Amino acid sequence: MTAHQKRTIYILWLLIVPIIFYIALNFFPAASYDYVDMVIYLSILIATLMTSIALDNVSITLERWVIFSIFFQYGIVAEMIFMQIAIFVLLYTLKSPTPKGFRLGFNSINFAVVSVLSGSIFYAIGGSLQEMSLGSFLLSGFLYASAYSLINCTIIYIYLRWLKAETSRIIKIAWWDYVSTILLLPFAITFCLLMQQFGSKAFLLIGVPFIIVLLVSSNYMKSNKLNEVLSSSTVIGHQLAERLRVEDVFLTFIDKIKDVITYDSAYIVDLRMGENLVMLAHKEGEFCNGEANRFSFPQKKSEGDGLDVESTKLFLNKKSISSLVGYTFDPAVESVMTAPIKRNQKTEAFLILTSNQRYAFEEMQVKIVDLLTGYFATAVEKARYYERTVEKSVRCGLTGLYNFRYLESKLDEEVIRYHTGEISTMSAIILDIDHFKSVNDTYGHQSGNDLLCTFAALLRSYQTSEMTLARYGGEEFVMILPNYEKDEAVDLAETIRKEVEESNFRIIPDLSEDREPTIVNMTVSVGVATMPMDAKDGKELLRNADRALYIGGKQAGRNRVGVYEEEKENVVS
Repeated sequence: MTAHQKRTIYILWLLIVPIIFYIALNFFPAASYDYVDMVIYLSILIATLMTSIALDNVSITLERWVIFSIFFQYGIVAEMIFMQIAIFVLLYTLKSPTPKGFRLGFNSINFAVVSVLSGSIFYAIGGSLQEMSLGSFLLSGFLYASAYSLINCTIIYIYLRWLKAETSRIIKIAWWDYVSTILLLPFAITFCLLMQQFGSKAFLLIGVPFIIVLLVSSNYMKSNKLNEVLSSSTVIGHQLAERLRVEDVFLTFIDKIKDVITYDSAYIVDLRMGENLVMLAHKEGEFCNGEANRFSFPQKKSEGDGLDVESTKLFLNKKSISSLVGYTFDPAVESVMTAPIKRNQKTEAFLILTSNQRYAFEEMQVKIVDLLTGYFATAVEKARYYERTVEKSVRCGLTGLYNFRYLESKLDEEVIRYHTGEISTMSAIILDIDHFKSVNDTYGHQSGNDLLCTFAALLRSYQTSEMTLARYGGEEFVMILPNYEKDEAVDLAETIRKEVEESNFRIIPDLSEDREPTIVNMTVSVGVATMPMDAKDGKELLRNADRALYIGGKQAGRNRVGVYEEEKENVVS
Protein backbone atom coordinates (compact mmCIF):
# COMPACT_ATOMS: atom_id res chain seq x y z
CA MET A 1 0.00 0.00 0.00
CA THR A 2 1.09 3.54 -0.65
CA ALA A 3 1.74 6.39 1.77
CA HIS A 4 -1.25 8.17 0.23
CA GLN A 5 -3.53 5.24 1.10
CA LYS A 6 -2.25 5.21 4.67
CA ARG A 7 -2.93 8.92 5.06
CA THR A 8 -6.38 8.45 3.58
CA ILE A 9 -7.29 5.77 6.15
CA TYR A 10 -6.06 7.90 9.05
CA ILE A 11 -8.01 10.92 7.83
CA LEU A 12 -11.15 8.84 7.32
CA TRP A 13 -10.80 7.48 10.84
CA LEU A 14 -10.71 11.01 12.26
CA LEU A 15 -13.74 12.01 10.19
CA ILE A 16 -15.89 8.89 10.65
CA VAL A 17 -15.27 7.07 13.95
CA PRO A 18 -15.79 10.02 16.38
CA ILE A 19 -18.96 11.05 14.51
CA ILE A 20 -20.37 7.51 14.62
CA PHE A 21 -19.68 7.27 18.36
CA TYR A 22 -21.42 10.61 18.84
CA ILE A 23 -24.46 9.41 16.85
CA ALA A 24 -24.58 6.13 18.81
CA LEU A 25 -24.40 7.93 22.15
CA ASN A 26 -27.13 10.41 21.34
CA PHE A 27 -29.55 8.64 19.01
CA PHE A 28 -29.65 4.98 20.00
CA PRO A 29 -31.08 3.46 23.21
CA ALA A 30 -28.75 2.02 25.83
CA ALA A 31 -29.43 -0.04 28.95
CA SER A 32 -27.79 0.70 32.27
CA TYR A 33 -24.48 -1.08 32.62
CA ASP A 34 -23.75 -3.85 35.09
CA TYR A 35 -20.00 -3.57 35.41
CA VAL A 36 -19.57 -7.03 36.91
CA ASP A 37 -21.31 -8.47 33.87
CA MET A 38 -19.17 -6.24 31.67
CA VAL A 39 -15.99 -7.72 33.16
CA ILE A 40 -17.33 -11.23 32.55
CA TYR A 41 -18.20 -10.34 28.95
CA LEU A 42 -14.73 -8.85 28.46
CA SER A 43 -13.04 -11.96 29.89
CA ILE A 44 -15.02 -14.25 27.60
CA LEU A 45 -14.31 -11.96 24.64
CA ILE A 46 -10.55 -11.98 25.18
CA ALA A 47 -10.49 -15.76 25.77
CA THR A 48 -12.41 -16.27 22.52
CA LEU A 49 -10.15 -13.92 20.57
CA MET A 50 -7.05 -15.79 21.64
CA THR A 51 -8.20 -18.84 19.65
CA SER A 52 -8.88 -18.87 15.92
CA ILE A 53 -10.01 -21.69 13.64
CA ALA A 54 -8.71 -22.25 10.11
CA LEU A 55 -11.36 -23.46 7.67
CA ASP A 56 -10.58 -23.90 3.99
CA ASN A 57 -7.45 -21.72 4.40
CA VAL A 58 -9.54 -18.91 5.94
CA SER A 59 -8.75 -17.92 9.54
CA ILE A 60 -11.96 -17.35 11.52
CA THR A 61 -12.37 -15.82 14.98
CA LEU A 62 -15.61 -16.52 16.84
CA GLU A 63 -15.99 -13.43 19.00
CA ARG A 64 -19.29 -12.34 17.46
CA TRP A 65 -21.44 -14.40 19.80
CA VAL A 66 -20.08 -12.26 22.64
CA ILE A 67 -20.41 -9.02 20.62
CA PHE A 68 -24.02 -9.79 19.61
CA SER A 69 -24.96 -10.73 23.16
CA ILE A 70 -23.61 -7.41 24.43
CA PHE A 71 -25.60 -5.56 21.77
CA PHE A 72 -28.84 -7.37 22.64
CA GLN A 73 -28.35 -6.54 26.31
CA TYR A 74 -26.70 -3.09 26.38
CA GLY A 75 -27.08 -1.53 22.91
CA ILE A 76 -24.87 -0.15 20.15
CA VAL A 77 -22.44 1.91 22.23
CA ALA A 78 -21.41 -1.04 24.42
CA GLU A 79 -21.15 -3.27 21.36
CA MET A 80 -18.96 -0.70 19.57
CA ILE A 81 -16.64 -0.33 22.56
CA PHE A 82 -16.21 -4.08 22.88
CA MET A 83 -15.66 -4.44 19.13
CA GLN A 84 -12.95 -1.77 19.21
CA ILE A 85 -11.30 -3.67 22.07
CA ALA A 86 -11.54 -6.85 20.00
CA ILE A 87 -9.87 -5.12 17.04
CA PHE A 88 -7.01 -4.04 19.25
CA VAL A 89 -6.52 -7.55 20.67
CA LEU A 90 -6.62 -9.15 17.22
CA LEU A 91 -4.04 -6.64 16.06
CA TYR A 92 -1.47 -8.48 18.19
CA THR A 93 -2.79 -12.05 18.07
CA LEU A 94 -3.27 -12.40 14.30
CA LYS A 95 -0.10 -11.78 12.32
CA SER A 96 -0.52 -9.88 9.06
CA PRO A 97 1.78 -8.26 6.48
CA THR A 98 -0.34 -5.08 6.68
CA PRO A 99 1.08 -2.39 9.03
CA LYS A 100 -0.63 -2.37 12.44
CA GLY A 101 -1.65 1.29 12.27
CA PHE A 102 -3.32 0.79 8.90
CA ARG A 103 -5.12 -2.36 10.06
CA LEU A 104 -6.31 -0.64 13.22
CA GLY A 105 -7.58 2.37 11.30
CA PHE A 106 -9.46 0.40 8.64
CA ASN A 107 -11.01 -2.15 11.01
CA SER A 108 -12.03 0.56 13.45
CA ILE A 109 -13.84 2.42 10.64
CA ASN A 110 -15.29 -0.77 9.21
CA PHE A 111 -16.86 -2.09 12.39
CA ALA A 112 -18.00 1.34 13.56
CA VAL A 113 -19.98 1.62 10.32
CA VAL A 114 -21.15 -2.02 10.54
CA SER A 115 -22.30 -1.54 14.13
CA VAL A 116 -24.42 1.54 13.40
CA LEU A 117 -25.95 0.27 10.15
CA SER A 118 -26.80 -3.23 11.41
CA GLY A 119 -28.03 -1.81 14.72
CA SER A 120 -30.26 0.64 12.84
CA ILE A 121 -31.75 -2.29 10.90
CA PHE A 122 -32.39 -4.14 14.17
CA TYR A 123 -34.32 -1.22 15.63
CA ALA A 124 -36.08 -0.44 12.34
CA ILE A 125 -37.68 -3.89 12.20
CA GLY A 126 -38.94 -3.69 15.77
CA GLY A 127 -35.98 -4.97 17.75
CA SER A 128 -35.69 -3.72 21.32
CA LEU A 129 -33.46 -3.93 24.39
CA GLN A 130 -36.63 -4.59 26.39
CA GLU A 131 -38.28 -7.96 26.64
CA MET A 132 -39.68 -9.29 23.36
CA SER A 133 -41.40 -12.47 22.41
CA LEU A 134 -38.98 -15.23 21.55
CA GLY A 135 -40.18 -15.30 17.92
CA SER A 136 -39.66 -11.55 17.47
CA PHE A 137 -36.29 -11.75 19.17
CA LEU A 138 -35.13 -14.58 16.89
CA LEU A 139 -36.32 -12.82 13.73
CA SER A 140 -34.82 -9.45 14.68
CA GLY A 141 -31.62 -11.13 15.76
CA PHE A 142 -31.35 -13.11 12.51
CA LEU A 143 -31.83 -10.01 10.34
CA TYR A 144 -29.39 -8.04 12.51
CA ALA A 145 -26.69 -10.77 12.27
CA SER A 146 -27.25 -11.17 8.51
CA ALA A 147 -26.92 -7.42 7.96
CA TYR A 148 -23.83 -7.33 10.20
CA SER A 149 -22.04 -9.98 8.11
CA LEU A 150 -23.12 -8.72 4.68
CA ILE A 151 -22.25 -5.07 5.41
CA ASN A 152 -18.85 -6.16 6.76
CA CYS A 153 -18.05 -8.19 3.62
CA THR A 154 -19.25 -5.40 1.32
CA ILE A 155 -16.93 -2.89 2.99
CA ILE A 156 -14.03 -5.38 2.77
CA TYR A 157 -14.70 -5.84 -0.96
CA ILE A 158 -14.71 -2.04 -1.53
CA TYR A 159 -11.53 -1.79 0.52
CA LEU A 160 -9.74 -4.46 -1.58
CA ARG A 161 -10.80 -2.79 -4.81
CA TRP A 162 -9.50 0.52 -3.49
CA LEU A 163 -6.14 -1.12 -2.70
CA LYS A 164 -6.22 -2.80 -6.14
CA ALA A 165 -5.67 -6.09 -4.31
CA GLU A 166 -6.79 -9.61 -5.26
CA THR A 167 -10.58 -10.02 -4.77
CA SER A 168 -11.03 -13.59 -5.99
CA ARG A 169 -11.22 -14.95 -2.41
CA ILE A 170 -13.89 -12.50 -1.27
CA ILE A 171 -16.72 -14.93 -2.04
CA LYS A 172 -15.08 -17.64 0.07
CA ILE A 173 -14.43 -15.15 2.87
CA ALA A 174 -18.01 -13.83 2.70
CA TRP A 175 -19.41 -17.35 2.78
CA TRP A 176 -17.48 -18.40 5.88
CA ASP A 177 -18.15 -15.06 7.54
CA TYR A 178 -21.91 -15.38 7.03
CA VAL A 179 -22.10 -19.08 7.99
CA SER A 180 -20.06 -18.58 11.17
CA THR A 181 -22.12 -15.50 12.07
CA ILE A 182 -25.45 -17.31 11.75
CA LEU A 183 -24.14 -20.36 13.62
CA LEU A 184 -22.94 -18.15 16.47
CA LEU A 185 -26.22 -16.25 16.69
CA PRO A 186 -28.03 -18.91 18.83
CA PHE A 187 -25.14 -18.81 21.34
CA ALA A 188 -25.44 -15.02 21.56
CA ILE A 189 -29.19 -15.10 22.08
CA THR A 190 -28.96 -17.94 24.61
CA PHE A 191 -26.18 -16.24 26.56
CA CYS A 192 -28.10 -12.98 26.62
CA LEU A 193 -31.26 -14.69 27.93
CA LEU A 194 -29.31 -16.66 30.53
CA MET A 195 -27.52 -13.50 31.70
CA GLN A 196 -30.91 -11.82 32.13
CA GLN A 197 -32.23 -14.84 34.03
CA PHE A 198 -29.25 -15.97 36.12
CA GLY A 199 -26.83 -13.06 35.96
CA SER A 200 -23.12 -13.82 36.07
CA LYS A 201 -23.77 -17.53 36.72
CA ALA A 202 -24.67 -17.84 33.05
CA PHE A 203 -20.95 -17.63 32.40
CA LEU A 204 -20.60 -21.14 33.86
CA LEU A 205 -23.53 -22.46 31.83
CA ILE A 206 -22.40 -21.38 28.36
CA GLY A 207 -19.27 -19.23 28.47
CA VAL A 208 -16.86 -21.79 29.93
CA PRO A 209 -18.18 -24.75 27.86
CA PHE A 210 -17.99 -22.69 24.66
CA ILE A 211 -14.38 -21.69 25.29
CA ILE A 212 -13.40 -25.29 26.14
CA VAL A 213 -15.04 -26.61 22.96
CA LEU A 214 -13.37 -23.82 20.96
CA LEU A 215 -9.94 -24.71 22.35
CA VAL A 216 -10.41 -28.41 21.67
CA SER A 217 -11.65 -27.72 18.11
CA SER A 218 -8.79 -25.34 17.39
CA ASN A 219 -6.14 -27.77 18.64
CA TYR A 220 -7.77 -30.62 16.73
CA MET A 221 -7.70 -28.62 13.48
CA LYS A 222 -4.12 -27.55 14.07
CA SER A 223 -3.21 -31.18 14.69
CA ASN A 224 -4.94 -32.25 11.48
CA LYS A 225 -3.19 -29.51 9.55
CA LEU A 226 0.15 -30.56 11.03
CA ASN A 227 -0.52 -34.19 10.10
CA GLU A 228 -1.38 -33.16 6.53
CA VAL A 229 1.82 -31.13 6.25
CA LEU A 230 3.87 -33.96 7.75
CA SER A 231 2.31 -36.35 5.24
CA SER A 232 3.23 -33.96 2.41
CA SER A 233 6.74 -33.72 3.84
CA THR A 234 7.07 -37.50 3.78
CA VAL A 235 6.03 -37.50 0.11
CA ILE A 236 8.71 -34.85 -0.58
CA GLY A 237 11.24 -37.04 1.25
CA HIS A 238 10.41 -39.97 -1.04
CA GLN A 239 10.70 -37.74 -4.12
CA LEU A 240 14.12 -36.56 -2.98
CA ALA A 241 15.26 -40.13 -2.38
CA GLU A 242 14.33 -41.04 -5.96
CA ARG A 243 16.66 -38.41 -7.46
CA LEU A 244 20.01 -39.83 -8.52
CA ARG A 245 21.86 -36.61 -9.40
CA VAL A 246 22.86 -34.00 -6.83
CA GLU A 247 21.62 -31.15 -9.02
CA ASP A 248 18.20 -32.81 -9.32
CA VAL A 249 18.03 -33.18 -5.53
CA PHE A 250 18.73 -29.45 -5.12
CA LEU A 251 16.09 -28.38 -7.65
CA THR A 252 13.47 -30.85 -6.39
CA PHE A 253 13.99 -29.75 -2.79
CA ILE A 254 13.66 -26.04 -3.59
CA ASP A 255 10.64 -26.61 -5.81
CA LYS A 256 8.70 -29.06 -3.62
CA ILE A 257 9.23 -27.28 -0.30
CA LYS A 258 6.83 -24.63 -1.62
CA ASP A 259 4.05 -27.24 -1.31
CA VAL A 260 4.25 -26.96 2.48
CA ILE A 261 5.81 -23.53 3.07
CA THR A 262 4.95 -20.51 0.94
CA TYR A 263 7.98 -18.40 0.01
CA ASP A 264 9.05 -15.88 -2.64
CA SER A 265 12.72 -16.90 -2.91
CA ALA A 266 14.76 -19.87 -1.69
CA TYR A 267 18.51 -20.38 -1.43
CA ILE A 268 20.81 -23.27 -0.49
CA VAL A 269 24.17 -21.96 0.71
CA ASP A 270 27.03 -24.38 1.32
CA LEU A 271 29.23 -24.04 4.41
CA ARG A 272 32.72 -25.29 3.58
CA MET A 273 35.53 -25.81 6.08
CA GLY A 274 33.23 -24.39 8.73
CA GLU A 275 33.47 -20.83 7.40
CA ASN A 276 33.36 -20.46 3.59
CA LEU A 277 29.91 -19.74 2.11
CA VAL A 278 29.08 -20.77 -1.47
CA MET A 279 25.73 -20.64 -3.30
CA LEU A 280 24.65 -24.13 -4.36
CA ALA A 281 21.15 -23.51 -5.72
CA HIS A 282 18.44 -20.88 -5.65
CA LYS A 283 14.96 -20.05 -6.89
CA GLU A 284 13.78 -16.46 -7.22
CA GLY A 285 10.15 -16.37 -8.31
CA GLU A 286 9.91 -18.94 -11.08
CA PHE A 287 13.56 -18.80 -12.12
CA CYS A 288 16.40 -21.04 -10.94
CA ASN A 289 19.07 -20.09 -13.45
CA GLY A 290 21.86 -17.51 -13.44
CA GLU A 291 23.11 -15.42 -10.57
CA ALA A 292 20.98 -14.69 -7.52
CA ASN A 293 19.72 -11.10 -7.73
CA ARG A 294 17.71 -10.77 -4.51
CA PHE A 295 20.23 -12.04 -1.97
CA SER A 296 23.95 -11.66 -1.32
CA PHE A 297 26.18 -12.88 1.49
CA PRO A 298 29.80 -12.61 2.65
CA GLN A 299 32.39 -15.13 1.48
CA LYS A 300 33.07 -16.18 5.04
CA LYS A 301 30.69 -16.82 7.91
CA SER A 302 31.51 -15.00 11.13
CA GLU A 303 30.53 -15.35 14.77
CA GLY A 304 27.57 -13.21 15.72
CA ASP A 305 26.36 -12.69 12.15
CA GLY A 306 22.89 -13.99 13.10
CA LEU A 307 23.01 -17.11 10.92
CA ASP A 308 22.51 -19.86 13.50
CA VAL A 309 24.37 -23.13 12.84
CA GLU A 310 22.34 -25.08 15.40
CA SER A 311 18.65 -24.29 14.95
CA THR A 312 16.10 -22.84 12.54
CA LYS A 313 15.36 -19.14 13.07
CA LEU A 314 12.52 -16.85 12.00
CA PHE A 315 13.00 -13.17 11.16
CA LEU A 316 9.50 -11.79 10.69
CA ASN A 317 10.06 -8.07 10.07
CA LYS A 318 12.74 -5.78 8.71
CA LYS A 319 14.08 -4.92 12.15
CA SER A 320 14.79 -8.55 12.98
CA ILE A 321 16.18 -9.21 9.47
CA SER A 322 18.76 -6.48 10.09
CA SER A 323 20.30 -8.74 12.75
CA LEU A 324 21.62 -10.94 9.92
CA VAL A 325 24.84 -8.96 9.65
CA GLY A 326 26.45 -8.99 6.20
CA TYR A 327 23.49 -10.70 4.50
CA THR A 328 21.71 -8.42 2.05
CA PHE A 329 18.16 -9.09 0.87
CA ASP A 330 15.94 -7.49 -1.74
CA PRO A 331 14.22 -4.36 -0.31
CA ALA A 332 10.82 -6.06 -0.76
CA VAL A 333 11.72 -8.91 1.63
CA GLU A 334 9.80 -8.70 4.93
CA SER A 335 10.33 -12.19 6.41
CA VAL A 336 13.27 -14.62 6.42
CA MET A 337 13.68 -18.18 7.64
CA THR A 338 17.17 -19.68 8.05
CA ALA A 339 17.67 -23.40 8.66
CA PRO A 340 20.93 -25.32 9.11
CA ILE A 341 21.31 -28.45 6.97
CA LYS A 342 23.14 -31.05 9.03
CA ARG A 343 24.86 -34.35 8.31
CA ASN A 344 26.18 -36.45 11.18
CA GLN A 345 25.25 -33.64 13.59
CA LYS A 346 27.48 -31.20 11.70
CA THR A 347 26.09 -28.19 9.82
CA GLU A 348 27.22 -28.32 6.20
CA ALA A 349 24.83 -25.86 4.53
CA PHE A 350 21.89 -23.53 5.08
CA LEU A 351 18.38 -23.26 3.65
CA ILE A 352 17.26 -19.63 3.47
CA LEU A 353 13.64 -18.78 2.60
CA THR A 354 12.36 -15.23 2.07
CA SER A 355 8.91 -13.72 1.73
CA ASN A 356 7.69 -10.27 0.76
CA GLN A 357 5.11 -10.39 3.57
CA ARG A 358 5.69 -9.76 7.24
CA TYR A 359 5.07 -12.66 9.62
CA ALA A 360 4.97 -15.00 6.60
CA PHE A 361 6.46 -17.95 8.49
CA GLU A 362 5.10 -19.73 11.58
CA GLU A 363 6.66 -21.63 14.45
CA MET A 364 4.93 -24.80 13.28
CA GLN A 365 6.84 -24.57 10.01
CA VAL A 366 10.14 -24.73 11.89
CA LYS A 367 9.51 -28.41 12.66
CA ILE A 368 8.58 -29.05 9.05
CA VAL A 369 11.77 -27.42 7.77
CA ASP A 370 13.89 -29.37 10.23
CA LEU A 371 12.30 -32.58 8.95
CA LEU A 372 12.75 -31.65 5.28
CA THR A 373 16.37 -30.56 5.67
CA GLY A 374 17.04 -33.98 7.21
CA TYR A 375 15.51 -35.68 4.16
CA PHE A 376 17.49 -33.34 1.92
CA ALA A 377 20.86 -34.05 3.56
CA THR A 378 20.29 -37.81 3.25
CA ALA A 379 19.21 -37.50 -0.41
CA VAL A 380 22.27 -35.40 -1.30
CA GLU A 381 24.61 -37.91 0.30
CA LYS A 382 22.92 -40.76 -1.61
CA ALA A 383 23.08 -38.83 -4.90
CA ARG A 384 26.76 -38.00 -4.39
CA TYR A 385 27.55 -41.64 -3.75
CA TYR A 386 25.63 -42.61 -6.89
CA GLU A 387 27.45 -39.99 -8.97
CA ARG A 388 30.83 -41.16 -7.68
CA THR A 389 29.91 -44.74 -8.56
CA VAL A 390 28.73 -43.72 -12.02
CA GLU A 391 31.83 -41.60 -12.56
CA LYS A 392 34.05 -44.59 -11.83
CA SER A 393 32.14 -46.71 -14.33
CA VAL A 394 32.24 -44.17 -17.16
CA ARG A 395 35.64 -42.56 -16.59
CA CYS A 396 39.07 -43.67 -17.64
CA GLY A 397 40.95 -44.46 -14.43
CA LEU A 398 44.22 -43.04 -15.82
CA THR A 399 43.28 -39.79 -17.59
CA GLY A 400 39.94 -39.00 -15.92
CA LEU A 401 38.30 -38.58 -19.34
CA TYR A 402 35.17 -40.46 -20.31
CA ASN A 403 35.74 -44.04 -21.47
CA PHE A 404 34.56 -45.86 -24.59
CA ARG A 405 31.46 -47.20 -22.79
CA TYR A 406 30.25 -43.70 -22.01
CA LEU A 407 31.24 -42.44 -25.47
CA GLU A 408 28.98 -45.00 -27.16
CA SER A 409 25.91 -44.09 -25.07
CA LYS A 410 26.54 -40.35 -25.39
CA LEU A 411 26.98 -40.66 -29.15
CA ASP A 412 23.59 -42.40 -29.37
CA GLU A 413 22.02 -39.52 -27.41
CA GLU A 414 23.55 -36.94 -29.73
CA VAL A 415 22.31 -38.81 -32.83
CA ILE A 416 18.78 -38.73 -31.37
CA ARG A 417 19.17 -34.99 -30.81
CA TYR A 418 20.19 -34.64 -34.44
CA HIS A 419 17.22 -36.61 -35.77
CA THR A 420 14.78 -34.63 -33.57
CA GLY A 421 16.17 -31.34 -34.87
CA GLU A 422 17.67 -30.22 -31.58
CA ILE A 423 21.07 -29.97 -33.27
CA SER A 424 21.70 -29.38 -36.97
CA THR A 425 25.00 -31.19 -37.45
CA MET A 426 27.65 -33.12 -35.50
CA SER A 427 31.37 -33.63 -36.03
CA ALA A 428 33.81 -36.17 -34.61
CA ILE A 429 37.57 -35.67 -34.15
CA ILE A 430 39.82 -38.66 -33.43
CA LEU A 431 43.38 -37.95 -32.26
CA ASP A 432 46.20 -40.52 -32.13
CA ILE A 433 49.66 -39.91 -30.63
CA ASP A 434 52.34 -40.66 -33.23
CA HIS A 435 55.04 -43.25 -32.40
CA PHE A 436 53.67 -43.73 -28.90
CA LYS A 437 55.12 -47.27 -28.67
CA SER A 438 58.61 -45.85 -28.97
CA VAL A 439 57.97 -43.66 -25.92
CA ASN A 440 57.07 -46.74 -23.87
CA ASP A 441 60.09 -48.64 -25.20
CA THR A 442 62.51 -45.77 -24.59
CA TYR A 443 61.31 -44.30 -21.32
CA GLY A 444 59.05 -46.95 -19.78
CA HIS A 445 55.31 -47.50 -19.52
CA GLN A 446 54.93 -45.18 -16.53
CA SER A 447 56.43 -42.37 -18.59
CA GLY A 448 53.97 -43.26 -21.35
CA ASN A 449 51.11 -43.01 -18.86
CA ASP A 450 52.37 -39.61 -17.70
CA LEU A 451 52.41 -38.46 -21.32
CA LEU A 452 48.82 -39.65 -21.82
CA CYS A 453 47.69 -37.71 -18.75
CA THR A 454 49.46 -34.55 -19.91
CA PHE A 455 47.92 -34.85 -23.37
CA ALA A 456 44.46 -35.38 -21.81
CA ALA A 457 44.92 -32.16 -19.80
CA LEU A 458 45.82 -30.31 -23.02
CA LEU A 459 42.62 -31.56 -24.68
CA ARG A 460 40.55 -30.48 -21.66
CA SER A 461 41.63 -26.90 -22.26
CA TYR A 462 39.60 -26.98 -25.48
CA GLN A 463 36.54 -28.62 -23.94
CA THR A 464 33.18 -26.81 -23.90
CA SER A 465 29.94 -27.66 -22.10
CA GLU A 466 28.46 -29.21 -25.26
CA MET A 467 31.56 -31.19 -26.27
CA THR A 468 32.13 -34.81 -25.22
CA LEU A 469 35.79 -35.70 -24.68
CA ALA A 470 36.76 -39.35 -24.25
CA ARG A 471 39.69 -41.74 -24.36
CA TYR A 472 38.93 -44.05 -27.25
CA GLY A 473 41.50 -46.64 -26.28
CA GLY A 474 45.29 -46.86 -25.98
CA GLU A 475 46.70 -43.55 -27.25
CA GLU A 476 43.55 -42.54 -29.16
CA PHE A 477 41.17 -39.79 -28.02
CA VAL A 478 37.80 -38.62 -29.38
CA MET A 479 35.95 -35.32 -29.43
CA ILE A 480 32.20 -35.29 -30.24
CA LEU A 481 31.13 -31.79 -31.32
CA PRO A 482 27.37 -31.03 -31.62
CA ASN A 483 26.48 -28.19 -34.02
CA TYR A 484 30.03 -28.08 -35.46
CA GLU A 485 30.26 -27.79 -39.23
CA LYS A 486 33.11 -29.67 -40.90
CA ASP A 487 35.28 -26.59 -41.46
CA GLU A 488 34.91 -25.60 -37.78
CA ALA A 489 35.93 -29.09 -36.67
CA VAL A 490 38.91 -29.06 -39.05
CA ASP A 491 40.03 -25.67 -37.71
CA LEU A 492 39.86 -26.97 -34.13
CA ALA A 493 41.73 -30.16 -35.04
CA GLU A 494 44.46 -28.17 -36.79
CA THR A 495 44.78 -25.82 -33.78
CA ILE A 496 45.26 -28.76 -31.42
CA ARG A 497 47.73 -30.47 -33.79
CA LYS A 498 49.87 -27.33 -33.97
CA GLU A 499 49.87 -26.84 -30.19
CA VAL A 500 50.98 -30.43 -29.62
CA GLU A 501 53.73 -30.09 -32.21
CA GLU A 502 55.03 -26.89 -30.64
CA SER A 503 54.79 -28.06 -27.00
CA ASN A 504 57.47 -29.56 -24.80
CA PHE A 505 56.29 -32.41 -22.59
CA ARG A 506 58.14 -33.12 -19.35
CA ILE A 507 58.43 -36.73 -18.20
CA ILE A 508 60.54 -38.65 -15.69
CA PRO A 509 62.06 -41.67 -17.50
CA ASP A 510 61.03 -44.86 -15.79
CA LEU A 511 63.89 -46.95 -17.22
CA SER A 512 66.88 -44.68 -16.41
CA GLU A 513 68.71 -45.01 -13.11
CA ASP A 514 69.04 -41.29 -12.36
CA ARG A 515 65.35 -40.60 -13.23
CA GLU A 516 66.17 -37.03 -14.19
CA PRO A 517 63.26 -35.10 -15.78
CA THR A 518 63.37 -35.20 -19.57
CA ILE A 519 61.69 -33.03 -22.20
CA VAL A 520 60.15 -34.93 -25.09
CA ASN A 521 58.29 -33.74 -28.17
CA MET A 522 55.45 -35.51 -29.83
CA THR A 523 52.96 -35.11 -32.64
CA VAL A 524 49.43 -36.34 -33.26
CA SER A 525 47.56 -37.51 -36.31
CA VAL A 526 43.94 -36.47 -36.52
CA GLY A 527 40.81 -37.57 -38.39
CA VAL A 528 37.61 -35.53 -38.90
CA ALA A 529 34.15 -36.57 -40.10
CA THR A 530 30.79 -34.80 -39.93
CA MET A 531 27.09 -35.73 -39.94
CA PRO A 532 25.07 -35.78 -42.09
CA MET A 533 27.36 -35.56 -45.13
CA ASP A 534 29.81 -38.25 -43.97
CA ALA A 535 27.60 -40.57 -41.91
CA LYS A 536 24.03 -41.52 -41.07
CA ASP A 537 24.59 -42.75 -37.52
CA GLY A 538 27.09 -42.55 -34.68
CA LYS A 539 29.04 -45.71 -35.41
CA GLU A 540 29.52 -44.70 -39.03
CA LEU A 541 30.63 -41.23 -37.94
CA LEU A 542 33.38 -42.68 -35.71
CA ARG A 543 34.37 -45.25 -38.32
CA ASN A 544 34.79 -42.60 -41.02
CA ALA A 545 36.69 -40.25 -38.68
CA ASP A 546 38.97 -43.23 -37.91
CA ARG A 547 39.46 -43.90 -41.65
CA ALA A 548 40.35 -40.22 -42.17
CA LEU A 549 42.87 -40.51 -39.31
CA TYR A 550 44.73 -43.49 -40.81
CA ILE A 551 44.46 -42.66 -44.51
CA GLY A 552 44.71 -38.88 -44.38
CA GLY A 553 46.86 -38.71 -41.26
CA LYS A 554 49.02 -41.78 -40.56
CA GLN A 555 49.53 -43.03 -44.13
CA ALA A 556 50.11 -39.49 -45.40
CA GLY A 557 53.13 -39.11 -43.12
CA ARG A 558 51.69 -38.46 -39.62
CA ASN A 559 51.33 -35.11 -37.83
CA ARG A 560 48.45 -34.27 -40.15
CA VAL A 561 44.67 -33.71 -40.06
CA GLY A 562 42.77 -36.12 -42.29
CA VAL A 563 39.32 -35.04 -43.47
CA TYR A 564 36.86 -37.68 -44.56
CA GLU A 565 35.18 -37.37 -47.95
CA GLU A 566 32.95 -39.91 -49.64
CA GLU A 567 35.41 -41.23 -52.24
CA LYS A 568 38.72 -40.17 -50.73
CA GLU A 569 40.33 -38.74 -47.63
CA ASN A 570 42.00 -35.36 -48.13
CA VAL A 571 44.91 -34.24 -45.97
CA VAL A 572 45.19 -30.88 -44.28
CA SER A 573 48.84 -30.33 -43.43
